[in-house]
Parts: sequence; C-alpha cells; structure tokens
Amino acid sequence: MLVGLLALGGCAGATANPRATVRDVDALRATVRSVYEAVARRDESQYRRLVRIAPGDAYSDALTATMFASIRLHQAVEERIEEQSPPTKPRASLAAVDYRVNARGMIAEVDGWTFTIDGDRATIDQITDRPGSPTLRHMNGRWVLAPAQWETPRDTATYRLAVAEERSLAKALSTARAAVMNGEARSVEDVNAILRELLTEQTTKQGMNP
Repeated sequence: MLVGLLALGGCAGATANPRATVRDVDALRATVRSVYEAVARRDESQYRRLVRIAPGDAYSDALTATMFASIRLHQAVEERIEEQSPPTKPRASLAAVDYRVNARGMIAEVDGWTFTIDGDRATIDQITDRPGSPTLRHMNGRWVLAPAQWETPRDTATYRLAVAEERSLAKALSTARAAVMNGEARSVEDVNAILRELLTEQTTKQGMNP
C-alpha cells in the first residue's frame, strides 16, 4: 500500500534499466508521481483512479479510507484551529502522521527511480526487495499502482477484525474533523480527546464482541 511506500525515502537510482524503454520509464514515473501528488492534494478520487485495489481487498480499501480521513482532519485543523506554537495538528494521537508531508518529500525521489518490466507488470528496482513494496500493472492502456496483498486470508477472523479496526479509525477521524469544522473542537487537545473517546469506546465494544 502507498502508506508503506510513503515511508521509503531516499530510494534513488541513476542507472537506466535496459529492460525498460525511455517511454516506459517516463510513464511509470509519471504514474508514481501522480499517486504522490494525489495524496499531497488530498485528492482521494484521483488516488483511487491511479491505485488498483483488487476486488474484495477490503483491507487495502479500508487503509485508503483511513489515510484520506487523516489527511482531511489535518487540513481542517490547519484551516480552523489557530495555535501560537506549532505543530497545529493532532499530537500524540493516531492522527499524528501527516501523509501529505511524506508524499511531498517523495515526489522528487521518483525521478531517480528505475524499473523492471515483465509483461504487463513492473517493479521499482530500488524497493523491490522490501516487504510490502507495490508493483505497477499496465491495464486499459495505462500504468496503475497495485498494492501488495496482505497475506492473511480474507475469510479469517483476523482479517475481518483488521478491516473493522481500520474502518472504525476512519470513522473516528471523520467525526473529529466534523467537530473541528462545526466549532465543537477548538484546539488540538479537543481533537485528541474526541479521538481517544471514540477509539476507546470502539475497543471496548470489540472486547465485548470477540
């Protein structure tokens, strides 16, 4: 998933891959760059057009929803909550990671990446051996990013619980954002209090219904 890819800073390569043409490399780089730009602009619709989540992959879908709910909360805090000292975003909370910052930092790195193409699939040479690294697929005349599949079987309780937890987190982040927008949350501390209450409540419910 891009959530993992965003953490892979400093991956640059200068040697052109002989298996990929200049046109291929340009198209692949453009795709990856556009994915990062969509995150930086908080454009979830564009992100979902560029990232192919396999049918039935509820976990990757839930991760995507959580990422953009977090981004929208950060944006709301920046626009509506004024504090004299930084950071003007939820601290020491599950919303502490600002994916936009990571995405902006990675956009420049893409120009140094090289790729290996195998039919309608491509890998990023600099990160291909890292766990969870994505691939790219050529579909309907264009390249799209394909998240690595989680190895946990989808028909297991572990998988269903992970999906439920991500969806609960996304919902909590969206609720906190709404509180910022309507004036109920007037400080970062208020935002964190809302998140703690919602997530503690959800954890309690899950404990009662294993």
